[in-house]
Amino acid sequence: MTSHAPEPPQSEPPPGSTPFGVMLRSLRRAARLTLEELSEASGVSVRALGDLERGRSRGPQRRTVDALAAALRLDVEQRERLQRLADAGRERAPAPAPPYLLRTVPDFTGRRQELADLEALATGTRTRAAVLFGPGGQGKTTLAAEAVRRLSGAFPDGSVCVQLHGMSEAPLPPAEALVLLLTALGQPPDRIPVDPVAREALYRTTLAGRRALIVLDDAADEALTRPLLPDAEGSFVLVTSRRPLAGLEGVRRIRLGGLSGGESARLLGRILGSPRTDGQSEAITRLTELCGHLPLALRIVGNRLSSRPSWTPARLVGQLADEERRLSGLVAGDLAVRSALALSYGQLTDPHRLLLRRLALVPGHDTGVELAAVLTGEDPPTTEGSLDLLVDRGLLEETAPGRYALHDLVRLFARERLRDEEETAEAVRLGMADWLLRSASAAGRWFEAPGAPEPWPGEVAAFAPGSAEAAEEWLTAERANWAGALPVLFAAGRHAEILHVSRTLYWFSDRRHQWPEWRALFSYGARSAAALGDRTAEAHQLNCLAWAHSVGAYQYVEGEELARRALELATETGAVGEQAWAWAYISGACLSLKRPAEAAEAAERASRLFEETGDTAGRAVSQRVLGKALRESGRAEEALTLHRALMGTSTGDVPGLDAYVEALLRHEIANDLLALERWPEAVAAFRIVTAPRSHGDLDRFHAQALTGLATALRHCGEVTEARTHLVRARELFTAAGDTTAASSTATAIEELGGVG
Repeated sequence: MTSHAPEPPQSEPPPGSTPFGVMLRSLRRAARLTLEELSEASGVSVRALGDLERGRSRGPQRRTVDALAAALRLDVEQRERLQRLADAGRERAPAPAPPYLLRTVPDFTGRRQELADLEALATGTRTRAAVLFGPGGQGKTTLAAEAVRRLSGAFPDGSVCVQLHGMSEAPLPPAEALVLLLTALGQPPDRIPVDPVAREALYRTTLAGRRALIVLDDAADEALTRPLLPDAEGSFVLVTSRRPLAGLEGVRRIRLGGLSGGESARLLGRILGSPRTDGQSEAITRLTELCGHLPLALRIVGNRLSSRPSWTPARLVGQLADEERRLSGLVAGDLAVRSALALSYGQLTDPHRLLLRRLALVPGHDTGVELAAVLTGEDPPTTEGSLDLLVDRGLLEETAPGRYALHDLVRLFARERLRDEEETAEAVRLGMADWLLRSASAAGRWFEAPGAPEPWPGEVAAFAPGSAEAAEEWLTAERANWAGALPVLFAAGRHAEILHVSRTLYWFSDRRHQWPEWRALFSYGARSAAALGDRTAEAHQLNCLAWAHSVGAYQYVEGEELARRALELATETGAVGEQAWAWAYISGACLSLKRPAEAAEAAERASRLFEETGDTAGRAVSQRVLGKALRESGRAEEALTLHRALMGTSTGDVPGLDAYVEALLRHEIANDLLALERWPEAVAAFRIVTAPRSHGDLDRFHAQALTGLATALRHCGEVTEARTHLVRARELFTAAGDTTAASSTATAIEELGGVG
């Protein structure tokens, strides 16, 4: 056996060493092996090992790396790092050069605010680093490249970019990144310390004496990024990551979201050129929507169309419109939205993957914590932490405090994973729908009048709000979700539960009458009643549906048709109360359709039937409509007398209804005075018209009152105040979706000589 003296300790790498040589020597010393011992264990000659450590041999072949890794007993991650440096050594030219160059694109579009923020940060004196973060496919690297191009003049010592491989299975360790950075900054390889702490100190010292721009692209986490940040003024570090890296100190964060609609269209236009987009604005807009304004998806669409000169944007719209095929269509060469999302998905734990997949089951755009917890069976605090983690990973957006939403393309990806990885998805969907409707029923009980249905089995086990305010908040936030649960339970034959929920929410619906969800609820309620063979209940649901179309959507033709169907059923079953309400809704529809005589006749019939059943609330409603019909028929004095007589009449035990009806009657009295041209009295009457706080969605009511007030003021010579009220009325009509009234109000403003 040949004996040899131990290798003397060294703190510096040999002259001419390369990053591969530095790492090899560091690993050998950590294993406490001499060159001879490593040679014996690996089969690589001592001379070859010396050449590798000294940089004379820059990039060994894979079989050599495998032999060294086996001899050094490296784990998979260390082996991959060593191989990556070997590959880089073979490719890199002998002269030092930046190890990674960001590529700018000639059709860069948008991001004005983000670029302005980066410029302010980079050229300022307080912040030395910024984190540009956001979901995959948002163009973080592209934006960083554009920032480098625009900021190059502010950094006379140049820019250095390093790819940290944060989304790979083996992110670049800080020690290796420092070798690349120091080499690019001009430090001779033989001056780069082996010790990581000394290496970091040299990096900071190097930056302190320069004004350079450092880009750390695709950072994995705080621990792998923190050693690469500066600690002195002069240089600036821009980090890109899918995560906000919230643990980093002293950095500014800029979240990158999707492009705006205009920016998305301009990007496609710049990729394709005007000959391909002229006359295609509608198809281009639709493409941007199908791409979710995600820059990666937009570039894929642009590249696909560029490679197919005979294709029109409309043709690609047809392909991408199918949700089942959309992700497969968003592929161009090595660019693919699905692959970008899969990288983030692959880095999640199993529980977080489960939550992401099941969020695709949510019917509405977003969800609260309680509903998300139902999907996985976890408790709400644990679920909230998981939701926040998905936000940090760029797979989920927090649209408002406590509300979470999937990007459209992420939803499609999660739906694919759900289909491929779970066999119980439909059971989970049904359980979610059951919970949503039980919760809606429990919330609706806070607003019920006497005679409401008894709780149904299991209702108390759902989400139970502790106050009317909490109940209304939940019903509002989750309305798209509980409405989306209706078809799920209907398909499962749960007709009794659907009908029960519809009855429970009956009184609450009057507080938010413009919600489109009421049309869904009462439609499924009518269909469920029909499936159960309960014709009286079906008549009631059709009456509710007539109300939702007329009062909530101004669809008076449909409202009248539904009310007449309800009247027919109620007449067959002898349900006098439902007959009365059917006539009431018919009268309201006829009045809005400019048929006042028919409206008056229907209102009188409704009043007689309500009086027969003792329904004071219904009688007050029909009498008010009768007065309106009289006024529209030219009998304003009779209308005024009737409406004044109705003031102070109790409508029964319905919470908040007396105040609401009183507000409506005050409005009618003011309109009666307006029709009688009693202008000063009309002004005074309109000024006291206010809607009770118990009822929301009253923009249109307020707008009508302001319009009437403006009319009376104009006749009193108060033109300036009249114009002010009309401008506000137009805004409210627009907010309520009444475009016809908004247009008429705009005309009235012009007649008063105001632009508005």
